[in-house]
Parts: sequence; C-alpha cells; structure tokens
Amino acid sequence: QSLLLSQSSKVGDLRILAQQSFRRGFLRLISFDGRQLTDPVESLEAAGILDGGHVTAVALEAKVVASHNAFAMSFAMWCSGGDRVLTWGSRVAGGDSSSVQHRLRNVQQVQA
Repeated sequence: QSLLLSQSSKVGDLRILAQQSFRRGFLRLISFDGRQLTDPVESLEAAGILDGGHVTAVALEAKVVASHNAFAMSFAMWCSGGDRVLTWGSRVAGGDSSSVQHRLRNVQQVQA
C-alpha cells in the first residue's frame, strides 16, 4: 500500500499514518536498507526515506501477562522482539520494572 507524506514529515507521522492505514497499533517500521525507524522526531529525509522510497511495516502482536498473590496484582505488556516492556500494578507483585527497564530489549517471553 502507498502512503503519501511530505518530505518534511517525521518518522512519527509515518508511524501514525501506517497504524491508521493498516489498522494495527503496534508496528515496527524498517527502511529499505534494513534500519529500524524508531525515533519519532527524526525527519524522513534524515532517516534516508527519499521521495518514492520504500518502508516495510511489520505488525507486532501485543501480549499481556498477569501475576498476583493474596495481596497484590500486576501486569506486563510487550511485543515479541520489541524494544520495551510496560508494567503496571503493585510494586510487590512486579508492577514496577523501572530499575531494569534498560535491560528489557528484544524480549521474547515474560512469565508471571
């Protein structure tokens, strides 16, 4: 599918347009030369996306896992191979991953 944006557009603009066009919330954008486009404020030009250029949008499936004990509950959400894990809920049940967030890259599985 062709998406039209001005050359002054940003990677974030492309991501939003792709999400709307493909009706998918989680997409990985990959440039023609294989580079992941992750910086939403980078211009398309700076990202090497020229007029008529090609970008691949890979749909990612979001996964959710929950843990609980008698006193608390927490959740984690991630996309396999994605660049982040989102956690929420009680700290005592694993709902706060801020101290290890820098290590949560290319996550394939999370267990409760």
